[in-house]
Amino acid sequence: KGSQNMELRLENWTKDDFANLVELLKSEADLKYREFHSSLVPDNDKSVFIGIRVPRLREISKEIAKGNPRSFLESAADEYYEIRMLKAYVIGLIKTQDFNDFASLFDSFVPSVDSWAVCDGFCCSVKEVKKYRVDFFQYIQKYLDSKNEWAIRVAVVIMLNYYLDDDYIDCVLKRCDRINNKAYYVSVAQAWLLATAVAKCREKTLSYLRSNSLDDITFNRTVQKCVESRRIDDGTKNYLRSLKRREQ
Repeated sequence: KGSQNMELRLENWTKDDFANLVELLKSEADLKYREFHSSLVPDNDKSVFIGIRVPRLREISKEIAKGNPRSFLESAADEYYEIRMLKAYVIGLIKTQDFNDFASLFDSFVPSVDSWAVCDGFCCSVKEVKKYRVDFFQYIQKYLDSKNEWAIRVAVVIMLNYYLDDDYIDCVLKRCDRINNKAYYVSVAQAWLLATAVAKCREKTLSYLRSNSLDDITFNRTVQKCVESRRIDDGTKNYLRSLKRREQ
């Protein structure tokens, strides 16, 4: 619907092309969805949402990627949530030339991350992480060391998506333990990572949960995420419940 009126496979994106894309999105807005989705992302003002569902955004991003996606990224402003998501998906579709190319594309997007939804949509899309796993694991340490909660969350969710295996679990747990940022969306991401790690690397993660430096709130969130997980057996859930802490 609508995209017949606009060519998205462009070789050279101009400001006018970008403005036309925004108009296309607005013409397809689902206002009920806009209400619903904006309520899930309370850290963003409602005015930044147009109201386009993820499958449609992915469809548009695939069309853009068939033209010159890098030109699109250069022309795209961050005014709307949907544009940030399109940029995230487009970056995920670019076949990078080498590690430096991938790292600079990744770096170019991180400042656009301003919500859990953009963070998580971006992290699950950049599958080329798998191509550069060793180098990229070292590289994202700079984000874990950042003072910016969204940069930290990006690194945590990248580890959650691409590094929860026998090769990396020890380092991932160490890194998770060293995060010293009390921001809500960082804490929730740590809890999500650790609950997923219990499902994937059970023994090492349980051993870590018996002795760690997590603050009480993050620790208890982790236990709660484990209890809610369908991938963790009841015996493990009961054991983890017994570790819950009294929050000061």
